[in-house]
This record gives sequence, structure tokens and C-alpha cells, in this order.
Amino acid sequence: MRKAKILDRRVYRPGQTLFHEGDQAWAAFLIESGEVEILRSAGQRHEVLLATVGPGELIGEMGLIDNSPRSATARALGMTVVQVITEQNFSRLLTNAEPGLVALLKVLLRRLRVANETVSAQSCLVAETRLLADRFEDEEPLRPVVN
Repeated sequence: MRKAKILDRRVYRPGQTLFHEGDQAWAAFLIESGEVEILRSAGQRHEVLLATVGPGELIGEMGLIDNSPRSATARALGMTVVQVITEQNFSRLLTNAEPGLVALLKVLLRRLRVANETVSAQSCLVAETRLLADRFEDEEPLRPVVN
């Protein structure tokens, strides 16, 4: 008997996006070769680098586990080869897992999402502070007015 094909190989060029923050999850990606940066938006003009992942890493699984939109964007840094695990195949894997394990995964994902939100918010504040500091760096210091 032949096993069903679970993985589908894809190649991404440098700078090509695997998925965008806010998109509905349709697959997870097992990185075979290359590197992928995981980015989160911080305000309208800034991105926060959450991680850089490489061979053997699984990305994009969070939305498949808890049915939430993508919490970050994944972009290839160089030529990257991934194995794609579709939502249907991933769901089959979860269905066969112990219920306690799936519950634990969901708890950990909630905590990770909160941590990612915190990092993004703090990074946005730091970026805005730096922009303000750069803007006023060349100006004359304020001097008190004496009457």
C-alpha cells in the first residue's frame, strides 16, 4: 500500500514572501534549506524582526493549530526550499495527536501571541523615540527666557 503524499516542495527566491501577517493560514512550512526572516509590523512604517529560521525549522503552524490569522510575515532571505504541509494534512496530524498535547499547544500559542504583541509594541515605541531624537538632534537646545 502506498502512503499519501503529505509534503509538497516549493522554492522561494531572496525577498519572496511565504505568507503575510493577517492572512488566513493555509499551510505550514518545513524549511529544507535557506533562511527565512519572521517579521511583525510595528506601526504603519516599521517591521520588527522576531526571528531568523533555517533548515529543520517549522513555520506557519500557529494559525493551523488555533485557526487564527497569521501573526507575522515570513520572507526568504536567500534561495529557500521548503516542504509545504497543507491545512488538511496538518489537521489530520492534529486529529491523531493526544488531546492533552493539542490543548497544551493551544495554551503555548496564546502565550506566544501575547509575547509577540508586546515585542512589537515595545519596538514601535523605540523606533518612534529614535525618530524623534534624530529629528531634534541638530536643533539648538532650549534656553530659559529671563525677564
